[in-house]
Amino acid sequence: MVNGQINTASNQRLTKSRLLSMFSRVAVLVIMMAVMAILSPSFFTVSNLLNILRQAAPIFIIGAGQTIVILARGIDLSMDSVASLTGVIMATIMVDNKVPFYFAMPLGLLMGMGMGFVNGFVITKIKLPPFVTTFGTYLLFKGLTVLWVRGRVISGFSDSFHFLGVGRILGIPVIIFIAMAVYLIIRILLKNTTFGRKIYAIGSNPDASRVSGIQIERILIIAYILSAVLATFGSQLYISRINSAKSDFGEGFASDAIAATLIGGTSFEGGVGTIEGTVIGAIIIILLQNAMNLLGISTYWQGFATGLVMIVAVLGDTYLNSIAKKYEG
Repeated sequence: MVNGQINTASNQRLTKSRLLSMFSRVAVLVIMMAVMAILSPSFFTVSNLLNILRQAAPIFIIGAGQTIVILARGIDLSMDSVASLTGVIMATIMVDNKVPFYFAMPLGLLMGMGMGFVNGFVITKIKLPPFVTTFGTYLLFKGLTVLWVRGRVISGFSDSFHFLGVGRILGIPVIIFIAMAVYLIIRILLKNTTFGRKIYAIGSNPDASRVSGIQIERILIIAYILSAVLATFGSQLYISRINSAKSDFGEGFASDAIAATLIGGTSFEGGVGTIEGTVIGAIIIILLQNAMNLLGISTYWQGFATGLVMIVAVLGDTYLNSIAKKYEG
C-alpha cells in the first residue's frame, strides 16, 4: 500500500514540464556547442571535448549529492568544507603516514558519512532548517580544515593515486569512466529503488508521505549522508587530478553543485529533477568556462555567466511549468 502511494505521488510529478525542461537543456547544450564550433576551430577537437568531460566529472559527482538533497526539499551548503576537510585529512594520511590510496580513500568516505550524518541528524532531530544547519557545519568544518592544515600545501602522492585523475584508458580519461559509474549507480538508486521513490515522494508532498508511512527522518538522514559522501569522493578525484591539497581547494564546490543541479532542471520545491539533468548542468558550466578560455574572455566573467545561465534556467522552468499546467488542465 505504501509503495503504491509512493508511486502515485511520484507519477503525479512526472508532468510535461519535466520533458520540456529536459529537451530545453539538451537544446541549449547543442546550440552552445554549435556556436563554439563556429567561433573557435579548436573547440570541436577530441582533446578539447575530452577535457570538458574530464573537468565536468567532479562537478557532476558532487552535484549528484546535491541533487538528491534538493529533490527532498533540502540543501547542502557544507559541501565545500566537507570536501576540504576530508580531502586534506586523506592527503595527510597518504603523504605523512604512507598509507596506500586504496585504504586512505575509504577512510575519507567514512569521515564524509559521519559529517553527512551530523547534518541529517541536526535537521531531522533538532529541527533546524537545512540552510541554517549546513551553513553552520560549513563554517565548523572549514575551521577544522584550517586548523588541520595550518597553511600547508600537501603534495607528493603516489603515481597510482594520481592516475585516477589524469590517467587514461583507451585514450579516455579514467575520471570519465568513474563519473559514468557514479551516474549509473545514482540513476538506479533514484529510479529503481524504494529509497529513490521515497525521495521524490517526500519532495512532492512531505505531509502525504508522512501519512503514507514513509520514515521521512530516516530518508533525509540517508540523503545528507549520500551528499557528503559524494562531495568527499568528488574532492578525492579533484585532488588526484591537481596532485595537491590545501585548506581552500574545496571552495566553490557547493555553488557549482547547486548551479549544475538547478541548470539541470531540479526544482528547489522538491520532487522534480533527474540525474541526467545534473550531468547536462555540469557540462554546461564547464562548457561556459571552456568557451571563455578559448575566446580569451577574462575568468572574472565566468561566475557572472554561470549565474546568469542558472537564473535563466530557473525562470525557464517556471514558464514551462505554467505551460504544462495549461496542457494538463
